[in-house]
Amino acid sequence: MKKLLLAALLTALSLLAACSNENSFQLLSGEEKTIEDYKGQWLVINFWAEWCPPCLEEIPELGKLALENPEIAVIGVSYDKLSNHELQQLVEKYDISYPIIATEPMPFLPVEKPQSLPGTYLISPSGQAMGPILGKVDRSKILEIINKIENTEVSS
Repeated sequence: MKKLLLAALLTALSLLAACSNENSFQLLSGEEKTIEDYKGQWLVINFWAEWCPPCLEEIPELGKLALENPEIAVIGVSYDKLSNHELQQLVEKYDISYPIIATEPMPFLPVEKPQSLPGTYLISPSGQAMGPILGKVDRSKILEIINKIENTEVSS
């Protein structure tokens, strides 16, 4: 019985150790991040691809959202399995001004890859994941959603 309990404990500990990388990722800049780094502010996670015209239309809007709202962080995630070099070329080609998550090493995020594109998730300042919002979004739509959530929390 003791051996069985010890085996179960060791298995649980190894699973916890494996989860220590959960929600960690590297930006194309090489900076290591975790979702916890964004606590206290809104985080917009946008899945995109070059072959998706609405995704490309969102890029300038998301850049303006991040620039005009320092309390909101925006990060992009490639829907396709591209190398970091290929991603960097797309960042330059489309003048993406917000951070893009590197694909090498494989990122760990608290959200699943959406079934269709564009797909956007919101992470609240307290760390609650919401979404995906499927389809093209602009900064006014994201701000409207954030305001509705904040107003609902205040009136509760």
